[in-house]
Amino acid sequence: MPLETEVTAEIRALVADLRPDDADLLEALHRMQHRYGYVPAEAMEVIGEQLRLPPAHVYGTVTYYADFRTEPPAPVIVGWCSGPACRLRNGAGIRDAMLAVLGTELGERTEDGRIDVEVQQCDGSCERAPQIWIDGRVVGNLTAAEGVRIARRLRAGEQPSSVGSPGVGGGGVAGA
Repeated sequence: MPLETEVTAEIRALVADLRPDDADLLEALHRMQHRYGYVPAEAMEVIGEQLRLPPAHVYGTVTYYADFRTEPPAPVIVGWCSGPACRLRNGAGIRDAMLAVLGTELGERTEDGRIDVEVQQCDGSCERAPQIWIDGRVVGNLTAAEGVRIARRLRAGEQPSSVGSPGVGGGGVAGA
């Protein structure tokens, strides 16, 4: 039996209270995602052992749900709302303009590894459509020109918290 690493011990501790069956699988995966930002392969093995599930079952569940990651996220995550209000208000045009500036495709990472771009589900703040999320922060009421400015600033390495501040896009951050 290989020596247990600190990470393996930590993973075991995170799932030690879960029952050995399928009922706690999503809870275990959410714990890993919350702790590490993704579900490492090592965690899938430990979860399978703890819950007495085949590794393929755990892996299949991780890859079935779009919210789980199998690799560490980039330092910056830009998400596009997939809701109807954003689609009706040129969300796709803004997305395409930003992707051109970032030099990547939806669902991929920029060449420098700094920015993940992904589709996200509508969060119900449709009054700010069209909108994006920058590291989970809503930036709304965007135009294509504003989206391009934001993409250029992110590409240049500006801190995500300073990009899309209140006033940008006419709406700024939800709840601001």
